[in-house]
Amino acid sequence: MKLRRGFVDRLLLPTIFGLTTLVAVLAVWQLLLGHRNVEIQAASAQQASFIQTKTESELKARTVSLERLATRWTTRARSTQAMESDAALVMSGYPAYRSIEWVDPSLHLLWAISGPRLPSSETADPAAISSLRAALQKNPNPSGTILVPNVALSRDARGFLVCVPVRSTILNGFLVGVFDDTGLLSSTLRGVATDYWVTVYDGNANIYDRGLTVPPRAERYVEEATIGFRSLSWRVVVWPKAGAASYARSPLPMLVSIGGILMSLTLAFAVYMAESAGLHVKELAKANRELEKQIAGREQAEEALRHAQKMEAIGRLAGGVAHDFNNLLMVIRGQAALSQNSPGLSGTVRRELAEIVTAADRASSLTRKLLALGRRQVLQPRVLDLNDLVHHLSEILPPVLGEDITVRMELDPRLGHVRADAAQFEQVLMNLVFNARDAMPQGGQLTIQTSNAILDSDASSQRPGLSPGPYVVLAVRDTGHGMDEQTRSHLFEPFFTTKGTGKGTGLGLATVYGTVDQSGGFISVSSQIGEGTVFEIYLPRVDEPVEAVETPRPVAAPLDGQETILVVEDDDAVRRMTRQFLLIKGYEVVEVRSAPEAIRCMESRGDAIDLVLTDVIMPGMKGGELVERLLKLRANLKVLYMSAYTEGDAINFGVLRPGMAFIEKPFSPDELAAKIREVLAGNGSAANGSGANGAAAKRSGANDSAAPSLDDMTPA
Repeated sequence: MKLRRGFVDRLLLPTIFGLTTLVAVLAVWQLLLGHRNVEIQAASAQQASFIQTKTESELKARTVSLERLATRWTTRARSTQAMESDAALVMSGYPAYRSIEWVDPSLHLLWAISGPRLPSSETADPAAISSLRAALQKNPNPSGTILVPNVALSRDARGFLVCVPVRSTILNGFLVGVFDDTGLLSSTLRGVATDYWVTVYDGNANIYDRGLTVPPRAERYVEEATIGFRSLSWRVVVWPKAGAASYARSPLPMLVSIGGILMSLTLAFAVYMAESAGLHVKELAKANRELEKQIAGREQAEEALRHAQKMEAIGRLAGGVAHDFNNLLMVIRGQAALSQNSPGLSGTVRRELAEIVTAADRASSLTRKLLALGRRQVLQPRVLDLNDLVHHLSEILPPVLGEDITVRMELDPRLGHVRADAAQFEQVLMNLVFNARDAMPQGGQLTIQTSNAILDSDASSQRPGLSPGPYVVLAVRDTGHGMDEQTRSHLFEPFFTTKGTGKGTGLGLATVYGTVDQSGGFISVSSQIGEGTVFEIYLPRVDEPVEAVETPRPVAAPLDGQETILVVEDDDAVRRMTRQFLLIKGYEVVEVRSAPEAIRCMESRGDAIDLVLTDVIMPGMKGGELVERLLKLRANLKVLYMSAYTEGDAINFGVLRPGMAFIEKPFSPDELAAKIREVLAGNGSAANGSGANGAAAKRSGANDSAAPSLDDMTPA
């Protein structure tokens, strides 16, 4: 805060006394601001001392009133009625009395005046005489006032006795005042320290409390004091209420007014305003930084939400299209494949049919890419070592990349294991490698790196969808031309490509994103124009040994059979095509179009059915539900699932359940026959990618790695 020069000059002109006072006031000001707790502690100690002093003075006043009454009876003889009247007068002035009693020298109660704290049905407290008798046994001839503490009175009350001997020439008797601890303290402390909790203890016994019975251990402002009067010793505990601690006022204004120095008050106010302004500026700056961070986080969350919604929409579209599209492809491909075997066809017709089969395979590959970017593809995960996968692919990279691109491997020998689909991640890595190749048309260096990483909460918050913990990182780095921010923001969007028209569909990196996300991982990209691009894939690390890939037992040729197959398929064209595939392989076929028909067929001729070939998704009852009903009719029934869609009871979040034999549409007659022989032989009970399913995957991989499909990838 800037002050004008004339105002500063006026502040520099005070006398030495004024300057000294000014420095003292400023020091006290800073001290009070920094040590407010000390003030509250001192206030608590002051209240405890005040309660101690007031209680001791009240005890003394009540004792003195009894002593004066005894002195009056000593100097002037009084009748019993007059003595009782005097006692009642004293009691009316001090309502804390429980009773005032007159006891003869032999300790027999002659009369008693009861106070408001003694029940109306009782005129004397029997415990007082027995306690007095016990005290006088130690001092049988007292010369002065005796205080008997810690007396257990009737009705669970506790108190003390004040016994004053009355003598003329001989001991005439004892004037006994019976006090209730709680009653005495309640009347004494009424209106005292109202902003504080007060508790009084006689030893370990709580005889009075205002608020909590026991002060909290963590309370910083607890103060204690000892109330001592004759043989009576009480401990008082005082601590401020929340309001007293929160609204304790600094004595600075009083100090400034007592000092009487207007200049020091002005300067203190100026310093206060300056400090307040500085703090306010810091708070505004901090709030502005927090607001900017929240805005950035909200923008990032909104962008992630938009991307997730977009991917969800694509996934829904892909799932719906895949089912019907693959069914159509199966009919097209199947009819073309069957027509190829027809006798008398010319070479031109056979070539055209082969083109139809090839086009159907490529269309099926495109459907798989749509499922991958929508995170709805069929994954067959197992525990694997990414180093082994990279080593395997490194053997085929040099001829694919060309001589002008050098490959460098930086693999961590202590790399952890991950759970993923090996075939899908081979395709992911190949997509990233080809993407890097297209980014280095003049040559360069491609680096594939693996490492372990542990993400904390801050690092995981920057990667939506990842939780803190151990991860395995697979990085692909190139020295290509890089990307700008706008290109990088659209990199994983479906159908986004920087290539010319007809040179790519923009599904390559979108399928990479979908496969990584479906595997529970995260992919990030960093790039600068002219400095290359780095793709990093984070996969959760698992503490499990690598699962060896079981080589399927070869199926004996030929693939023909004579068994009876029950085909359950709601699509008429697909069902007829599947029936024709099986008939040409020699199988006997029973076809139904719904689950209820399949159940009735099994009930009527169950022993004749060797295998059930059922679609996964059917109206009314899913394939998994149908199989459960059929297994109740025949426990050892062989089952093979088929589907053009990857969701259903037999598929859990896009991952095949262990123990399920599955073939993906579209398939050829040989692929179907091979899978059926595998299941009938007991070698295809698990969905391990063998047989027809494996063949379909190999066919997809071959198409994906062919030259035309490489254009589908977006260059970095």
